[in-house]
Amino acid sequence: MLVRPLVILYHGVPRRLCAGPLNAMSFEKHMVFLKRYCVFIRPEEYATARGSLRHPALLLTFDDGLRNNAEVVAPMLRRLQIPAVFFISSRHCEPGQYLWFTYLRMLRLYFPGDGVTLNGTFISLHGTQREKGIQRLTKFLLELKPHPDAMYDAIASQLPALEEFVATNVLADECYGMTAEQVHELGNDPLFSVGGHTVDHPYLTRCTPREVRQQLWENKTWLEHITGSRCDLFAYPLGDLDRNILEQCARFRFQQAFATEWGRVRHNQFAIRRVGIYRDAMQLLRIKIGYGHWLPIRLFHSARAFARALGTVSSMQ
Repeated sequence: MLVRPLVILYHGVPRRLCAGPLNAMSFEKHMVFLKRYCVFIRPEEYATARGSLRHPALLLTFDDGLRNNAEVVAPMLRRLQIPAVFFISSRHCEPGQYLWFTYLRMLRLYFPGDGVTLNGTFISLHGTQREKGIQRLTKFLLELKPHPDAMYDAIASQLPALEEFVATNVLADECYGMTAEQVHELGNDPLFSVGGHTVDHPYLTRCTPREVRQQLWENKTWLEHITGSRCDLFAYPLGDLDRNILEQCARFRFQQAFATEWGRVRHNQFAIRRVGIYRDAMQLLRIKIGYGHWLPIRLFHSARAFARALGTVSSMQ
């Protein structure tokens, strides 16, 4: 039985296991397994390629443009001769800049204080209140308008700088965006493709139509300038889109645009579904590769919730 390709999605892959569930060692295990049992394709082959149940066709993608994608992932993929697409947000390619969710993740993990103040409101991060505090802070930041400029302005002017409480080696391994030179190198490697992912990684449906156009256009033109090639591919940050945003992508003459497993907007060219790989467990990877086309995503999360209730969630993560 021939089946259409499955698109899988990774994010950061640090050398060491610090903030995230995957590191270089666990990622390499994933790639060796996938290389053995799957057929990797390039984005231009997506519409016509077909795999089988025993040897599925896979398109490998990475979101955000973290520096560890260039320093950890790319050398490994070259060695294994696995093609991939890197979707790059350009904001954190500038030294000293970080994506907003990277900031919040580091704040949750490493901030030593009892809380922060945003627009005169103290948000407790003390002890068991930290998780709820980060959720509350995230909600406040995302509600600021205009999005995303007001959010980034608030982080820069009112919240502690990452450099004040995160070790330099952690920043380099998990927070920095690619350098322009690394983007150029990936964009000119015949094994890889580079795609757009907006400037600031906002929720596009929270942006004004003008801001959506600016996020897409500035990111696309920057990538084309750096790589010297046309940027034909795009991935929606956070899988967040509606029909209007989909139409904007088409106007900018992207050839393909990729979503996630979330959301109701589906389109064979401009909202291609991807299955996210967020944990290191080989068992979960096998399930997603084997059933990613057919198994409703809510069942993945139901299975994890059930395992958590049994105290065995670590085996699935």
